[in-house]
Amino acid sequence: MPAEVLYRKWRPQRFADVSGQELVTRTLINAVSTGRVSHAYLFSGPRGTGKTTTARLLAKAINCEKNQKDKRDKPGEPCNACPSCKEVSEGSALDLVELDGASNRGIDDIRALRENAGYLPMAGMDAHKVYLIDEVHMLTDAAFNALLKTLEEPPPHIIFILATTDVHKVPATIVSRCQRHEFKRIPLSAMADRLAFIAGQEKIEAPREALEMISRVATGSLRDAINLLEQICDSYGTSPSLEAVREGLGLIADERASRLALQALHADFSGGLTTIGEVRDDGLDLRQFQKEVVMRLRELLHVKSGADTEGRWTAEQVSEMQESMAGVSREALVQALRAFGQADLRADPLSPLPLELALADSAAPPPAPGARAEPAREPAPMRRPDGVPAQRPAPAPAGRQPQPARPSATASRPAPAARTQDAERVPEDLRKDLSKASAEDIARMLGSKAPVIPPAGQEPEEAATAPAASSKNGGHLATTPGGNIDLDTFVDHKLRPLAKQKSQKLDALLNGSCRAVSYEGGVLTLGFFLDAHHKKTVEQAATRKEYEALASQIFGEPVTIQCILAEKTPRAIKSPLVQHAVQAHGAKIVSGDEEP
Repeated sequence: MPAEVLYRKWRPQRFADVSGQELVTRTLINAVSTGRVSHAYLFSGPRGTGKTTTARLLAKAINCEKNQKDKRDKPGEPCNACPSCKEVSEGSALDLVELDGASNRGIDDIRALRENAGYLPMAGMDAHKVYLIDEVHMLTDAAFNALLKTLEEPPPHIIFILATTDVHKVPATIVSRCQRHEFKRIPLSAMADRLAFIAGQEKIEAPREALEMISRVATGSLRDAINLLEQICDSYGTSPSLEAVREGLGLIADERASRLALQALHADFSGGLTTIGEVRDDGLDLRQFQKEVVMRLRELLHVKSGADTEGRWTAEQVSEMQESMAGVSREALVQALRAFGQADLRADPLSPLPLELALADSAAPPPAPGARAEPAREPAPMRRPDGVPAQRPAPAPAGRQPQPARPSATASRPAPAARTQDAERVPEDLRKDLSKASAEDIARMLGSKAPVIPPAGQEPEEAATAPAASSKNGGHLATTPGGNIDLDTFVDHKLRPLAKQKSQKLDALLNGSCRAVSYEGGVLTLGFFLDAHHKKTVEQAATRKEYEALASQIFGEPVTIQCILAEKTPRAIKSPLVQHAVQAHGAKIVSGDEEP
């Protein structure tokens, strides 16, 4: 027959035997002794801290015959001698119903619980039936809703005890109907005392330091600590040495963890790499080695900060650690602790690279407090042609980016000599009519690359800005990085040839169906001649994207195309002579040839 494991054999049988939960046990003892037991309890906390054990003790104490009939020296504690206490200890009590929330989580299970809750306890009228639901957070939402009413107003002989490790998963409506007790992780000293008691009862001879080491590895779970103690005894006998316990726990049995910690603090990069290589070549677990290094650095941090060591080290050990940290700042210690603590060995536990990188980060000198980046050099002072230093513009206010200066109208004004040369290039017959033509007409007659000569009575600034103004207002020229482009012939002579090279469909959609209306700010407006079908087809995302790519090649910058409906324009209106007659003499157009 298999032997009973130690954590079940030495499960506490009294509230006084529960380790590290004095506040909870004192509250429950007072409730039992005064007869003020709640109808529902919620025990929450990490695993191995005594939730289920305390729930069984509470059920035992409630139905204990001596607690019900007489006053004893320790009221509230179960006597462990009456039939009711013995049945609970043996696990045969009919009035203690234990349910596993993970396997009885449905609404049908809770309905069966509600139906059975109406039956009286087997021990008689004075007894109580206790329902212990472990891992209650595993219940479904429907099961929680079905439990609400019974949990809030159960029959007078029913007591609910709910236990969970994830209390945040329990609905607030359930928590509000229970008296909640939070179980904390068991302190190191209390766990070591309990292990010493069990070791004495089992004839196990283990040093106190070994028991504390087991308690530290168990991280607050007494069940884990008892299991580790039993495992070590199975491996090394009932008299394990400190080295045997360290080896059984998988800890590094030599001083290399402490050596690497000090090498990182003293920036001994080459020595640290050698230590890491030795640990890797010996086949030790690098993740456990990392934990040991972090633990050593943490101990050094506590000593460096002067924190209470809780009697973990002797005065000689503390003095030795202080000497090993001579000349090491607290910032360097924190930097090393953070570097080794964040080393990630999960991807490849056999690779020492994360430890080597952590060593490099630790060996690097920490940034000096209050250090600032080197200020930028002041540029050489600007000087005017006469040698006098020029005044620099004031810097822009913080949070505002300086706006680029806009070129003035006079910036683009050509020099007088250049204007004279340009005038000589104008034909004689056109030069006579300059006084009667506008700047737009002159640019139209001379072509897109001919210079604009200001007519009489017009300022040079107005002549320089005339093409830009005309394009902005839907004129026939568009000034782009690639030069001035005639919008009147843009579709037929520019866009369609490129579209035809790409596909016949792109060319057919533009064949006599539209004209370029305007171009401004990278937006090309195409006017379709009351042809909604072609307009809709061109506006499709894929088709418009192809046209925009072709237009971008022509204009030399990113272009966005928008489509509108427009009427055909008579060709006579575009004649400079007709426009001058309309503008200067008030003529009216009667008819004209339309565009093909």
